[in-house]
Amino acid sequence: MIKRILCALSLLLATTLWVNAQQNTIFRAKAEGHYGWNLTDKGNVVGGEVGMELPLYGNHNWEYTYHFPSVGFAIGGYHFEKPAYLRMGLDAVTYFHFPVIHTNVFALNLKWGSGIGGYTSRGDTANAIIPVFGVWTGGVNMDFQLSKRYGKPLSQWRITLGANLTAFHNGHITRKSHDLYFADVFLGAKYTPNVWPLPIRYPAKKVKHILAIEAYGAALVNQLQRDEKYFLNANICAGLYMPITNAYRLGLSADAFYNGAYNGDQRDRNIRYNFIKEDHFRNKIRGGIALANELQMDKVNVGLHAGFYFYSKIKVPRENENGGKNGNRIENLMYTKLVTRYYITPKFFVVMDLKTHLLHVECFQAGFGWAMPEFGTRLKNPFERISFKKEDKEELRID
Repeated sequence: MIKRILCALSLLLATTLWVNAQQNTIFRAKAEGHYGWNLTDKGNVVGGEVGMELPLYGNHNWEYTYHFPSVGFAIGGYHFEKPAYLRMGLDAVTYFHFPVIHTNVFALNLKWGSGIGGYTSRGDTANAIIPVFGVWTGGVNMDFQLSKRYGKPLSQWRITLGANLTAFHNGHITRKSHDLYFADVFLGAKYTPNVWPLPIRYPAKKVKHILAIEAYGAALVNQLQRDEKYFLNANICAGLYMPITNAYRLGLSADAFYNGAYNGDQRDRNIRYNFIKEDHFRNKIRGGIALANELQMDKVNVGLHAGFYFYSKIKVPRENENGGKNGNRIENLMYTKLVTRYYITPKFFVVMDLKTHLLHVECFQAGFGWAMPEFGTRLKNPFERISFKKEDKEELRID
């Protein structure tokens, strides 16, 4: 348990030091109170979060593209009214704020982040923090600065409020898992100990708008029931991608899926797929076409793919073998994938994808891919409409 906590803190510290290498670094400390609703098990959620945010002011090209976002690091704790087994959830999250509106006194940001966490159990005594789970969070954040002029002490303080949607996933690669989703609203304050210096030191570089062809293969293992062996799952994906803006591209991709867990075994607990009686290869493969929506940040690409199956022999019936209702029958029609790519070179990348049927996870996979970025290009200055901030030492200094 102690090793897990030390590992999480080390990861958080390493990421902080990396971002601190930014030559234009301004720190913001924050504290928030949260109140929310458990969307999975009903009941209320009460908690809080403390953290630090680092505005990014142009050391990398993608910071201009996203109008100077902020990266944040936060530690939070949440008390859950339900489910019965869960007393307190704890997490450590890294997130980005992407500005939609940014003025001297008001900022509206979209939030996206992920991290790790754990929980304590209810009972007469609190058990040790047990399974580490994955955390995904997104939402809207608003900041109200108490003074619009830099250099005034009140300009160091901000009132912050907004709303989040958060998912806790137990981190198992098995499909049989209890994911928890909750929504919350929050109110808090931010303090900036220094607002000096605030120059933009590096001019933006021109980038290419690229029509790309990309393909990748990914694989890992999964289960339909925790106490059984692991089965191979894999995905081969190929697509055509067109940049719409400097930060967003739209694509059309084709997927071929394999999941060896659909082998006809009759499960005693996860009986949803017991209608498959025989071990046929045709039950283990599916084909689909997906619309890809992707955000590009330097060498990192994050996308949400929504697709429809054009080939699938698995048609989950309305009722299971005990006459109970089979939920999430959207699996008969469509799938979604959260895909993250990191480009080692312009043509070679590593990839991770999480395949789901809406909020029901099927499998996680990792692999490698190849891109043909010179399929079509056009050169454009992506920052010609941005009004760049100028350095004013007298205005920015705190006395």
